[in-house]
Amino acid sequence: QDYFHEVICTTEREKFIVPIWAIGARGILDFPDQLDFSVCPVKYDTQKTLLVRNVGNRAALFQLSTKSPFSVIPAKGALNIGDAVQVTVGFQPLKTGDRAASLVVHYDTGEDTHTSLRGRAVDVHIRLDRNTVTVGKTYITLSNRTTLLIHNLSNVTAFFQWKAFDNQGQEDQLKLRQYQKLCQQAKDKLSDLLKDCEVDITRQERLTLLNRSLWSEKAKVREDPMLFCDDIFSLEPQEGEIGPNSSAEISVFFKPQEARVYKRAAYCDISGRENRLPLVLIGEGLGPQLRFSFEKLHIGEVFVRASNCYEMKLLNSGPIEAAFSLAPPSTAMGSCFTFLPQEGRVAPNRHQDIWISFCPTMLGEFEE
Repeated sequence: QDYFHEVICTTEREKFIVPIWAIGARGILDFPDQLDFSVCPVKYDTQKTLLVRNVGNRAALFQLSTKSPFSVIPAKGALNIGDAVQVTVGFQPLKTGDRAASLVVHYDTGEDTHTSLRGRAVDVHIRLDRNTVTVGKTYITLSNRTTLLIHNLSNVTAFFQWKAFDNQGQEDQLKLRQYQKLCQQAKDKLSDLLKDCEVDITRQERLTLLNRSLWSEKAKVREDPMLFCDDIFSLEPQEGEIGPNSSAEISVFFKPQEARVYKRAAYCDISGRENRLPLVLIGEGLGPQLRFSFEKLHIGEVFVRASNCYEMKLLNSGPIEAAFSLAPPSTAMGSCFTFLPQEGRVAPNRHQDIWISFCPTMLGEFEE
């Protein structure tokens, strides 16, 4: 505590006032005037540890604060005369460029001191070995695998995650829509609850459970990392660390559900790079390899209303089981044909005998 007093000296001609100040004991932490992080990787937590000593003449009660992208630990403490404590100051910028802030020491006496914090965030040399991965042609219901590499050519350990969106803003918009949907569902449930004719105690209990459930669902949305998730392509591992000057192998799995070309985009969010690294995934699904034992049946001349039978084989030359079914003919002459069986399944490298019956009802040439 500081003290102030005045001594008044009075003479015959005038009065003199002598102020007296007494400065109370202070706890003083010897923080530096400036802390420069210099050049650091973007989206990477760079830390500096300070050994701070109480050089004052009384115990120091203090609180520490700063602004993003800087952080400080511990947030508060107490330090006796001559004692020291380790203070860790972090710098984790999300965008490249110069950053500055103040580290403020709040003393219990109401006084503050400031340390200037500075740092520059840059992209470091981290990349994918290629931006497009094409998986070999794959039969439906089967899966195929290929790999790619993430090269970390920097001197820091990089943490990566495979994301479904190319920037944080799109993720935040989706989470906002999910929040709004949850709030609307909660309002609907609350409206139904208020219409209920149960006693007030039961209604209050249900209202409490509803509120807890809503907060639980909101927490799930907030903590969701929004990783890449797809029914056709998958990436493993979805997240992990890559040591300095090393590479990580990523497995790309492709499991098509239809006989067509698939194309997806995934984004690698990795410390050391401001923008997410895009990856295009391409794969083609193949259907069953079915064919007839012949492509053309020359029936020749037959009598009207005479039944004629023919046999052919439905061959499966592919590695997967094939289901088949007859597409009923819609023409007049097409209705004169009968195929047995009309549906079934053919195992890989096997065949199915198909019996064709033809009983014409009209004269003339035809082609079906």
